[in-house]
Amino acid sequence: MSDESFITLRTRAYELADTGRFKQWSQIAYALQAEGFLPSLITRLNMDGLAVMMITRCCTLARA
Repeated sequence: MSDESFITLRTRAYELADTGRFKQWSQIAYALQAEGFLPSLITRLNMDGLAVMMITRCCTLARA
């Protein structure tokens, strides 16, 4: 698993959060899995509490 793949995943997570279609990180994680991202990359991002908090915050702001 490369850092480039992880950065691509994280970038896509923020893009999805900004759409306003999701309420929280867990919904984005399912969407990322459906898009074909490796579960190990999603788990790695899930373990980053700050990133999860920021992605969820982006969801909230996009829905406001």
